[in-house]
Parts: sequence; C-alpha cells; structure tokens
Amino acid sequence: MHDHKHDNIIWGATLVTTATMLIVAMSAFAKWLGEEYHPVELVFYRNLIVLMAVSMYFTATGKWDAIKTQRMPSHIGRALVGTLGIILGIWSAIILPLADATTLSFTTPLFVVLLSYPMLKEIVGVRRYAAVIIGFLGVLFIAKPSGEDIPLFGIIVGLGGAFCTALVQIYLRDLGKTESTMTTVFYFMFWGAIASALVVPFVWTGPKLSALPFILGMAAAGGAQQIIKTKGFSLAPVSLMTPLTYTSLIWAVMIGMIVWHDFPDWQTYLGAAIIIASNLFILWREQEKSKRG
Repeated sequence: MHDHKHDNIIWGATLVTTATMLIVAMSAFAKWLGEEYHPVELVFYRNLIVLMAVSMYFTATGKWDAIKTQRMPSHIGRALVGTLGIILGIWSAIILPLADATTLSFTTPLFVVLLSYPMLKEIVGVRRYAAVIIGFLGVLFIAKPSGEDIPLFGIIVGLGGAFCTALVQIYLRDLGKTESTMTTVFYFMFWGAIASALVVPFVWTGPKLSALPFILGMAAAGGAQQIIKTKGFSLAPVSLMTPLTYTSLIWAVMIGMIVWHDFPDWQTYLGAAIIIASNLFILWREQEKSKRG
C-alpha cells in the first residue's frame, strides 16, 4: 500500500527548503541592487511586479472572486506592517553580511512568543520566556559589542524587520481562519504597493535597463517563496518543516562568500546556533502543549 503521508512529508520538505533558498535569493538580489537603490524603491518594485503577476493569474483563471473579503482592515494592517518588515529586512541585508542579516531574521519566533500574551492572550510559560532570553543573548555574539566591524545600526534594523515579521505572523494566525492564501497575498501586495508608492518619490532613482533582471529576480523570488512556503507547511507537521527553514543560513553563507567575499567568524556561527536552538526548544514546548490539549 502506497504511503501518501510519507509522500506529503517529502514534498512538503522539498517545497519549504526551496522557499528558504528563494528568500535568501531575494535578499541577495536586493543586496546587489542596494548599491544604487533605496530599500523602499526595491520593495515598491517587488510589490508592484508580484501584484501584476497575481492579477494576471486571477484573470487567466477567472478567480477574481477570491479577492472578496470582510476583513479589509486586517489586510491593510498586515500589509503595512509586512511592507515595513520587508523594507527593514532588505535594508539589513544591504548593511550587513548576508549571513548576519539572515541569522537576525531567525529572531522572529522569539518576538512571536513575546507578543503572544499581549496580542492573543496566549499563556506563555517560564521555560519559553527563558528560551527567548537565551535566544536574544545569541544576538549579542552577532552584534559583537566589543566594537568590531558589524554596524550596530544594521543589527537594530535587522531586529526591527524580525519584529515586524512576528507581527505579520500574529495577523496571519487570525486571517488564516477565513482568508485563502491568494487573497492574503493579493491584498498584501496591493496595499503594500500603495504604501511604498507614497514614500518612493522621496527616494526615487528610477529603474535602469541593466538592473531589470535583478529587479525581476528579486520580485519573482519574493513572490514565489510566499506561495511555495505556505503550500509546504500545509503538507506536513510544523515540527518537521520549521527546522528546514534554518537551511537559509547555509545558502546565505555560500552566496556571501562567493559574491561579496564575506566569511562569517565563529561568533556569528555561535550566535546563530544559540538562536536556532532557542527557536527549536520553543517549537518543542508548543508541540508538547498542544498534545496535552
């Protein structure tokens, strides 16, 4: 008898791993473009291109009914916070080595734990709070308080991006109860494009033909990873899929070494290990809690 559950896990793992590669690819394209373009302008291009692609999909499939929603305020809130998070995430990738910026994004689950009680009234135990504290201690190794060559501003920007992403995850827990993936992606890009369009005139450079492949690559990677990751997580337990997202550090290190000749030191690896271990402990505690009901 064929084991469909096993097939789903393999397929889900493949999709999640692919999505993590695409996230790093988006950051790498943005880092390359960041030498000439402001992060706000890059996010504007990303949102506009993905919005056009989603609109073409709805037109080709006749599924425009998917944009009907009773949750517009939540979509707007999610889009504004999410757009700010992407701007900060891209900005940190421009300022910092790609491996450091990627590692800072791993603090998102730590912020989710901190936000769970004030926003969702979910009870968080002492052990998970302790894991959060230990996780943020890992950030200190990356920041290198002794005053080495990692800009403190880049660390702050990276943590700000992770905080916004955590807020988005809180929004999605609520939106996911009533909204489809494509509906959420459409309104994220729609309102995100409008929000970034209001700011982009102040930092406008204008797209150059030579930069077009990189801009399209950034937008394609950013849009595809959202859909692919969502599908991947729907096929297998979160406890199996979440650890795979940390493979993004491998791709970030490889691309950083090859393209920018950035070689992470032992402090970066140790900080990443501490943050990842804290996240995995929090995930394990959540799984144990859900088993107990």
